[in-house]
Amino acid sequence: MSAADENLALAQTQARAAKARLDETVGALRDRVDPRTIARHAADGLREQGEVAAAVAQRNPGVVAAILTAAGVLLIRRPMMALFRRKKKSVPHITRKGAKGYPQ
Repeated sequence: MSAADENLALAQTQARAAKARLDETVGALRDRVDPRTIARHAADGLREQGEVAAAVAQRNPGVVAAILTAAGVLLIRRPMMALFRRKKKSVPHITRKGAKGYPQ
């Protein structure tokens, strides 16, 4: 076998290895961008965060109650303000003769 044939065989072997690595990388990328995979990772992350939040809430129930109360007050602040707002006394409007719309 000549040196050129050996170089060609080596190049073909390297090309096959590179193609196999590329196919593996493309397969991994397809798996990462698959909507089901993304949704599964998001759901796992939310579940973990929920577990952490639940543990914190169990350790600090007073703080959680205060936060929920503050959020509730923020949500119903306008109706509460309307309950306690003073209504202005209505004063009848007195018109003078010669005022706009009335003949002199």
